[in-house]
Amino acid sequence: MEIRLNRRSAIKKVKSLVLSSKADVEVFRAKLEKNFKTEFLPNKVERTEKSFSGIKCDVLVPEVCSSTRVVVYIHGGSFVGGSRESWRAFCSSFAHAVSSRVVVPEFRLAPSFQYPALIEDIESVAKGIIAEADAARLTDQDAPDPEVIFAADGSGASIAFAVLFRMEEEKRKNISKLILFSPWLDLSYDNAIYSEKKSKDKVLNPRDVRYAAELYTTASNLSNVCVSPLKASDNNFVNFPDVFIQCGQKEIMLSQAQQMNDLLTCHGIECTLDVVPEMFYMFQMAGDALFESSFALERAGKYVNGAAELSDKELSEREQLIKINNITRE
Repeated sequence: MEIRLNRRSAIKKVKSLVLSSKADVEVFRAKLEKNFKTEFLPNKVERTEKSFSGIKCDVLVPEVCSSTRVVVYIHGGSFVGGSRESWRAFCSSFAHAVSSRVVVPEFRLAPSFQYPALIEDIESVAKGIIAEADAARLTDQDAPDPEVIFAADGSGASIAFAVLFRMEEEKRKNISKLILFSPWLDLSYDNAIYSEKKSKDKVLNPRDVRYAAELYTTASNLSNVCVSPLKASDNNFVNFPDVFIQCGQKEIMLSQAQQMNDLLTCHGIECTLDVVPEMFYMFQMAGDALFESSFALERAGKYVNGAAELSDKELSEREQLIKINNITRE
């Protein structure tokens, strides 16, 4: 299959993941679904459906799959858009990269359902998955311990942190890793991105973040740690999992990722910050136009599978392909 190498079309497509401050919510949702919904699942990934406490979920199973690992994936979409269907292709690629089952919940969306409804839906799914893992542990005590991972992108990162913060400290031990792509980590009004005069991000701007945040919850709640996890303190990080954050060098949220990296490290939590040169917000979902998207998922997969660093040979191959990509982009 021919891979199109077109940065401009990649940016245009990824822009539809973000609710513009000038857009109607329903129009935004329809455009997002149109651009990302697909019947084709890459890499021979198989899909089934399962419900936890009435919340329907995709269960995506790659051809090569760990029998003991499961990932709960919380999609972005500015809190108001996105679905299992529109994230299905990306999460299938992610499942292949991390060699794991990936569960994608169909959670409620703002503004019809504001904070904490979205968080409560993910909590219900997480509780069901943890209960299954506990049952598996009791059934076969000689089997390896089950591993539960949370993963999220964009606005979904705020929800992922909220679920972890609200979880009992002992239960939090059940979550081994948190994987984040281009995360939204501070929605408060004193957020530094609101004071930036000129953004280098060609996909996301501060007005869009503020608009989505105000649809998600009340103004008085924006500094709540379950909305803006960068406001978290010592008590929130007891038994917290290791964290992997992947961002593009050109995105406006990079500064928040760097701050979160510092905050986690300060609290003794292992955090890996993977910054991809010259990339923009959620470039990972432009796999049909950018080589970098595939390499980024490969990096996340190596992290989950315990080999975060690429070999010299793999680095050389990546550099050659990206060099070709840069030459042939329109």
